[in-house]
Amino acid sequence: MDGLARSTNSTRRGAVLALLCALVLGALPATAPPPAYAVTAIEAEHRRLGGASGRLGAALAPERCGLRNSGCYRSFERGSIHWSPGTGARATWGAVRAAWAATGWERGRLGYPAGGEVCGLRDGGCYQSFERGGIHWSPPSGAHPTWGAIRSAWAASGWERGALGYPTGGESCAGRSCRQSFQRGSITWTNGGGIRVAREIDRAASVFVVVNKRRPLSPVDYVPGNLESVGGHLMRADAAAAFRRMQADAARDGAPMTPISGYRSYATQRDLYRHYVSLYGQAQADLISARPGHSEHQTGLVMDIGDPSGECGLQQCFADTPAGAWARAHAHEYGFVVRYPPGRTATTGYAYEPWHLRYVGRHVSTGMARHGIPTLEHYMRLPAAPTY
Repeated sequence: MDGLARSTNSTRRGAVLALLCALVLGALPATAPPPAYAVTAIEAEHRRLGGASGRLGAALAPERCGLRNSGCYRSFERGSIHWSPGTGARATWGAVRAAWAATGWERGRLGYPAGGEVCGLRDGGCYQSFERGGIHWSPPSGAHPTWGAIRSAWAASGWERGALGYPTGGESCAGRSCRQSFQRGSITWTNGGGIRVAREIDRAASVFVVVNKRRPLSPVDYVPGNLESVGGHLMRADAAAAFRRMQADAARDGAPMTPISGYRSYATQRDLYRHYVSLYGQAQADLISARPGHSEHQTGLVMDIGDPSGECGLQQCFADTPAGAWARAHAHEYGFVVRYPPGRTATTGYAYEPWHLRYVGRHVSTGMARHGIPTLEHYMRLPAAPTY
């Protein structure tokens, strides 16, 4: 036994000495190398967005998986990132994220986000695409989702750049039909009945109505309600209130303007048009005067203005008078546009009329000014109307 114990101890001492020699000589590493650290798609997207100092801020919790379709997500101070095999890692935040949450996150109608938030749309808007739809946001409309047949119909109308503008609410359904409201109209879908688009630009009583040589009023003898006198000329109450504010501010700025012609009935416009035809012939009359039923004056939303001196009355040189120059620079701040701008006869069908101010509301007028959009036809994405 003593011999065996001595032999075993000798073996152990030899093994220890061999290990020490290996360490000294560098034949065996002192510690194992750290495992390679795999960055997840969510972490990579967070870094791409600026990490903790970026749009999302710092992480609030570890990444969690087990979502629908084998998805994962991680929460951050100002939003989250969701990942799925089919969509990749996409961030959501702000009003768009809140609207998505209201639909049920990835379990809802929209599914996972399929792209990042994109801004720079008309009126300072943003949108984000999802697997089965999208969410659009703008300062005046808020954030609202669109999907399915209603979304397809909205796309066909030109998205937010078209006649309908942005959605102002979500889709609501009852029975066999669903409806969604937009800034300038609505879209209704009916099971078995298809899509119906209602546009404010087609409604004679709407502030957004577009009247031109190819878009007569309906009915053609339409008479607006709530007409008020502005310096002896009639306008709709909403347009009249805006015109009075504009007129007062122009006067304070040293550019007084005089109302010359406001609302005209169908009969009045008919007689005026006939008079121009008798003076200039029909071709010239069509360039400077609307046929009855096609006149903006019949809406009660128009005022022709002049300079108190009478200089350049209803002439293109009016643009160079104090009143004309002020209106060109500031009318949009009050909801008015110069309806027939220079160089746009091929679109509007009329010669330049710097005196013809049309009330469209501040949202449209400021949007046209901000984006440099010259006519209502361009803003509403309507065809040009050079002839009847």
